[in-house]
Amino acid sequence: MDLSNLLTVLCEQGQFQAFRTAFDWGATSQAGQNAAYRRIGRRALEALLDRHPHPDTDLLRWFAERIDQGVIEPSASAHDQLSRLESQLRLHAESRQRRKPPDRSVLSVKRVVQLSWFGTAGFQASDQYSVKTCVFRSPQERTFYRALRERFPGLLALPNYPLDQIASLDMLRTHIDPNSRPYAASWRLDAVLVTPIEGDPVACFELDSRLHDSEQQAARDAMRNQLLAAAALPLFRLRSQDPTSTTVDEWYQLLTEEVLPKLDTGDRIRNRDTHATLVPLT
Repeated sequence: MDLSNLLTVLCEQGQFQAFRTAFDWGATSQAGQNAAYRRIGRRALEALLDRHPHPDTDLLRWFAERIDQGVIEPSASAHDQLSRLESQLRLHAESRQRRKPPDRSVLSVKRVVQLSWFGTAGFQASDQYSVKTCVFRSPQERTFYRALRERFPGLLALPNYPLDQIASLDMLRTHIDPNSRPYAASWRLDAVLVTPIEGDPVACFELDSRLHDSEQQAARDAMRNQLLAAAALPLFRLRSQDPTSTTVDEWYQLLTEEVLPKLDTGDRIRNRDTHATLVPLT
């Protein structure tokens, strides 16, 4: 088969890679003198651009080089043809850039290590220090404190608070047994509710257990009740059937049913801020 006929068949069938190989093999050496080969190359480029919106970049570059060398004849609209060729090359390059695989560079990361401690029951986070200790003396106090904060969010809850910080023991000395005065100064209530800004006490809480059933503890509890009654501070004694398993929700329900209806802040929620006195001008 004549080379020109072969090139024509390859062009019509869209086999442009084979066309390029055959063209370079037999036509390039004589294309400058053979106008028929140059026209075949032009038709092949036009067919390629018509058939494929995004032709192969190497193939387009091959046609562009042959046109610059004069080996392939540009069409009458050579300027438009070459502009389209450049546009196709640019679009193809942008498309390949978008399809570029993700960056595989090494990233600097921080390693986080979590250390867990396992031991016998009753461990507190602060036990690992030789001086610090937890403000809660039992898990029951911690659970009750959470319920107290959630049930009375407008007040400030203080755990294990000294009695002499909310009541003047000197003014209440007539209600204290002389033998119990040293002990009264160190009394701590399991929890106290105070106003958040002024710090006025509103209510006191004691979590009783079977330890309060002894005769000596019962006498001390009676004295504490008498002191708080004289100070006009309500004291709520709460006892759980199972202190080790009472949940926050259970304490919350108990506070709602037993404490909330009896809690009266009265005039303790007040503002002691002073204001400048207006003095008339003379």
